[in-house]
Amino acid sequence: MYRHTTKRILALATLVFTLVPSASFAASLKYSAWLPFWKKGEGARDFALRMEKFASISPFSYEVNANGTLKDSLRIENGSWDGWLDAVKDGGVKVIPTIALLDGDAVHTLLSNKTRRIKHEDIIAKLVKDNNFDGIDIDYEDKWAKTREYFNTFIYGLSIRLKPMGKTLTCTVESRMPLADRFKNPPKTMEYANDYKTLNKYCDEIRIMAYDQQAVDITLNAKKGNGGLYMPVADPDWVEKVIKETIKMVPAKKIMLGIPSYGYEYEVSWNDGIATYKRLRSRTFMQAMAHADNLGLQPFRTSWGELAIVYASSTPIDVSKNLTYGLASLVAPKGLFQAPAVTRFLTISDAKAMEDKVKLAKKYGLKGVVFFKMDGDIDPAVWNLLK
Repeated sequence: MYRHTTKRILALATLVFTLVPSASFAASLKYSAWLPFWKKGEGARDFALRMEKFASISPFSYEVNANGTLKDSLRIENGSWDGWLDAVKDGGVKVIPTIALLDGDAVHTLLSNKTRRIKHEDIIAKLVKDNNFDGIDIDYEDKWAKTREYFNTFIYGLSIRLKPMGKTLTCTVESRMPLADRFKNPPKTMEYANDYKTLNKYCDEIRIMAYDQQAVDITLNAKKGNGGLYMPVADPDWVEKVIKETIKMVPAKKIMLGIPSYGYEYEVSWNDGIATYKRLRSRTFMQAMAHADNLGLQPFRTSWGELAIVYASSTPIDVSKNLTYGLASLVAPKGLFQAPAVTRFLTISDAKAMEDKVKLAKKYGLKGVVFFKMDGDIDPAVWNLLK
């Protein structure tokens, strides 16, 4: 079987390798990853080299049109992926593509229309059946609380279509944290868009996006951001809070912890007790390391475990208010450069930072972890840690 698998992958990716079952793969923690359409070739090759370590892979993504039909952004159905998909399945890895809709208004408009919602459910079920996928991953983000019951009905509708076919329904949702760490004056009740009780009932697997933390945790901001640079992709202290909140409603063995493999670059300034972070761009691990080399800088380990560099730039950049974060800081963060120069701060999730989250998944007995994203630029050292 493995010789047949290798031939298929060679034909697609022109790679020379031998699939060797990993002794550590029998461990209870399961590994998965999202493979993004914008770097599908690089991600597919990266995955092919080490797929024996994984339980599933989620090509990312199908997108949703306004009428509920699907757009194949990966072009996974044009025939060029057939050899790769067959090889992955022959290797015992489940193929669970992601359907993404990242606009809350669009989600509500689609799912609140009964006719379109039912048609949408039928389209998804047909997609899974026709392509013999092992299941589907639903990643509908930025939903409103008013959409909750419509989304619940949608997930139920998918469940009753997929379960008789023996297919897996995976639900990817935003992270949830203690209200006291999110608000200065926590509300007595909170209306959530994701109903964990219902999702637990109908989703076979729940993936928690425990990343893009940034300035959301006011407790950690006050503790670590006063006098120091602090704008994490995912601080393990925050991730642990997210896990604790989630397992209150969802059994640990159903949870896949989302782990970032990327980072962000910021412009940082300080004035009158406020440190302002402007998010300029995302960075992959390889991009960040190349940038550090070009600047002649040695990345340092942050207090929350990610790698980072700090440098001066002569070019300030304007960004949207939605990409600007302010942290109270009575003392100016260390390492800031004086005008006319501006300070750039780049923090990245490398193998060590990812390992910290894997350890948390093991600590709490979660089903596994899922990396965002498998794009050929992930820190290659992480593969030796998947045990």
